[in-house]
Amino acid sequence: MTMHRRDLMKYAGAAGALGLLAGSTRTLFAAPSGQRKRLVMVMAQGGWDTTYCLDPKTQSTKVDVPQEAGEGITRFGDLDIQTGPTRPGVTGFFTKYASQAAVVRGISVGSVAHQECVKRMATGTRNETNPDLCAIVAHDNGNDLPLPYLILGDTAFAGEYAVSAGRVGATNQILALLDPAQAYETGGKKPYATSSAEDAIIAKYAGATRDRVQAIRGSQGYNKRRVDDFVSSIDRSKKLIAAKGGFGARGRTLAIANQVDLALDALEQDVSHTVMLNTRLGWDTHDTITDQSGFYEATFAALTTLLDQMSLRKGRQAGSKMIDDTVVVCFSEFSRTPKLNENNGKDHWPITSALVLGAGVKGGHAFGATTSSVETTPIDFATGAASTSGRVLTSSNFAAGVLSLCGVDPAGRIDGEVFDAFVG
Repeated sequence: MTMHRRDLMKYAGAAGALGLLAGSTRTLFAAPSGQRKRLVMVMAQGGWDTTYCLDPKTQSTKVDVPQEAGEGITRFGDLDIQTGPTRPGVTGFFTKYASQAAVVRGISVGSVAHQECVKRMATGTRNETNPDLCAIVAHDNGNDLPLPYLILGDTAFAGEYAVSAGRVGATNQILALLDPAQAYETGGKKPYATSSAEDAIIAKYAGATRDRVQAIRGSQGYNKRRVDDFVSSIDRSKKLIAAKGGFGARGRTLAIANQVDLALDALEQDVSHTVMLNTRLGWDTHDTITDQSGFYEATFAALTTLLDQMSLRKGRQAGSKMIDDTVVVCFSEFSRTPKLNENNGKDHWPITSALVLGAGVKGGHAFGATTSSVETTPIDFATGAASTSGRVLTSSNFAAGVLSLCGVDPAGRIDGEVFDAFVG
């Protein structure tokens, strides 16, 4: 599933439907190029139990924590993590990368409904028409790429930047657009593919249309920007079509490990600037909470691969690595109740934790706090430490902090104070 840089430029076909992947020109804030970080978000959709990893607690009458032999709290420098024998990958990950990892605890989402909380954590708002963090960062920091925002999971919110986003789909349906040989059949006939001569005619027609519109009403202002978008989209679509070999085979569901491979290639080859992944695991454990151990193990195995490769692959600046200019956020929409239910599972809980890694992160520390029974507690926004005079951390505060970390001004996008204590 490796894409090669030479492949990105070898096709010269017409833009076709993919030519619509031109971005909006709206930019509220332009950070210096060195601060414009890439963003990878990994969604553990369904609701993880934070006591199994990121927010360890002690067994009590108020909270049930993992109880198998060997369970316990392990310190990685200043970072305390719940570890156990069924999650060696968690221990291995923090052994290698605790110094580059920040845990943000006690994030209040204010709901226990799956989709509502996914929206609040992904966008930092309560409006599903608003773009998520990946969409915003892609628009502001990487809108000149072939596919600024690559969606590999099941859930994302492109909002007003939908034109710059592309979804692979649960079974990799994007190849039906990228590769005529794999397109869906229509009326029992094989998919139609243009010849080189036909591509040339289409390209000539598109160029003539551009020239005509520029001469008549597209020479300045908003119209000129839209025409310029159209022109740039043609070249970008060629690059995207040329990169189709990296998307695997249509019909294949992308597990988290495969998503990681594709995300790394898309970033390295400058196809995309941000990527949304989804663990596609059954985190909604109303029955048998112990299933969470396996889900954490699979997730942190994927995160280890992601960080390993980001530490090896080249960054955008000479002599740098991808991890030097890329932020990784692993999150879930909410957590699980402190106590087990009658089915030995746990129900929805409106407080969660998140993991932030990579470029510009003040690693090796936990920020935010919860009580011994996983309740919210006020914190000092400047330090992230518990404080009786502080405020409760919300999903909006956290999301605004991630945008700030990536070099994007959250003003006008997300209401509320920016929580950025985890930014180095």
